[in-house]
Amino acid sequence: MQNCTRSKIAGAIAGMVLGDALGVPGELWPREKVRERFGWIDTFLDGPEDNIVACYFKAAHYTDDSAQAFVVLKALLEYKAVPPVKELAKRLIDWVISMNGFEINLLGPSSKASLLAHSEGRDPSQYLKTALTNGAAMRIAPVGCLIDADKPELLAKTVADISKVTHGTDVAIAGAAMVAQAVASGVAGRSWDEAADDVLAIFDIAKTYGEPTWAASVKRRFELALDAACNIHDPEEYSRWIYEVLGTGTMTSESVSAALAVAWFCRDAKKAAIMCANMGGDTDTMGAMAVAICGAMNGIESIPADWLKTLEETNNLNFLELADQIIETRPAFNKD
Repeated sequence: MQNCTRSKIAGAIAGMVLGDALGVPGELWPREKVRERFGWIDTFLDGPEDNIVACYFKAAHYTDDSAQAFVVLKALLEYKAVPPVKELAKRLIDWVISMNGFEINLLGPSSKASLLAHSEGRDPSQYLKTALTNGAAMRIAPVGCLIDADKPELLAKTVADISKVTHGTDVAIAGAAMVAQAVASGVAGRSWDEAADDVLAIFDIAKTYGEPTWAASVKRRFELALDAACNIHDPEEYSRWIYEVLGTGTMTSESVSAALAVAWFCRDAKKAAIMCANMGGDTDTMGAMAVAICGAMNGIESIPADWLKTLEETNNLNFLELADQIIETRPAFNKD
């Protein structure tokens, strides 16, 4: 059982990095432009010079999505608890500064505004209360590796406590909690149907932790995606449906809904990574979330070995060692 858990946790982390890195080239480009430029993305590519968001990243390098996830994960492992907001903010700001992130197109608008306020000693609450973007969800997959799937109240609160450094709305927290729950359910060995029920259930719990907004319900959109998948069996047709109906932009209500839809349709890390990379829109963020879920459900062995090797060497990572660190820390987060 321990080896299975190790594989699933490693799969979640590796999946996050895979989806993030493969999705770099066409990030925030329209679907048609991605297809015209690349034809079909099924390997790691440099970010194009004329993509003002992706141009900073070389082939197989992860982006700010995984970078922030690793900043948060390191803090959680060191504290064996959720650190104070000021500590999380400091760590994220240190990373931003190391990347010159306040000057270049590295951060999403909500994260940039909130972290800039933290760095200048200003109250970030005005930004937290209006943050509808996916910054909280894109970095949350490791939290699903730390907390048991059958503790949704604890998971929702933990997600909220981590998210409020930059995002404090109902949709941002609930969307992030759905991603974390999907990963947790995968680590726990739940079936896809059981995991879907878990993900839908945590939405109502988690949204109570955030500032009420008018954003579309990620829960309802995920239900719509599950229904659509019963009638659409061609991957390209379903991808087009996601792009046109759910949307693939940076809003939580779009990209989290899209990522969940991709994960449940593909149910495979490689297929999900390729679908997201060619989708158009926030390709790397959708990939980071969707492929983390698939990796958690199926284990690290389900990800092509050559891709794993490339990702580990390029980013100086060891997915199994990270899984061991997480397993060692899990008891601290799951105390009764």
